[in-house]
Amino acid sequence: MTAHRPFIVAAVAGLLTAAGVAAAADSAEAQSRTRHRSTTVSGPNHSATRGADIYRSPGSASVSRYGFVDGQGWSSARARTTIDTGSGHATTAVRTGPAGNTQTRTASTAYGDDSYSRGSSVQTSNGYGYDRQVEAYRDDDGVTVNRTVSANNGASRSSTVTRPY
Repeated sequence: MTAHRPFIVAAVAGLLTAAGVAAAADSAEAQSRTRHRSTTVSGPNHSATRGADIYRSPGSASVSRYGFVDGQGWSSARARTTIDTGSGHATTAVRTGPAGNTQTRTASTAYGDDSYSRGSSVQTSNGYGYDRQVEAYRDDDGVTVNRTVSANNGASRSSTVTRPY
């Protein structure tokens, strides 16, 4: 049981540290919550254990799950952080499945007096992924919206639309 749990907890902690969340203020620490749940079932021929470690604080959350069925173990984890950038926000979410595949999602928004931008990206450990960008700004001619999507396989699409006042 202890073979997988420290690895997952360390991996999630590393993700949160990389995102700049580990150095939380005292007020955020006071609002954070950590929970652990586990269940064990055993019979004459089979046994199983399932557990979860859950952490939540303002701007971040992580869950690591693990289990064993007749000695065969599995584990999965997910973590999400959101930070205020001053002109918007940025979010990073990472999921690792029982087979070890990882999916990373990032998103950000930014606001200005006459502009707005939003970007998102999805990348997986097996090479699939895409990036999406939307930018809008206002000038004397009207409102212009630029959209761009590009995938890891080389496909891309973009468009620009200007709407007069």
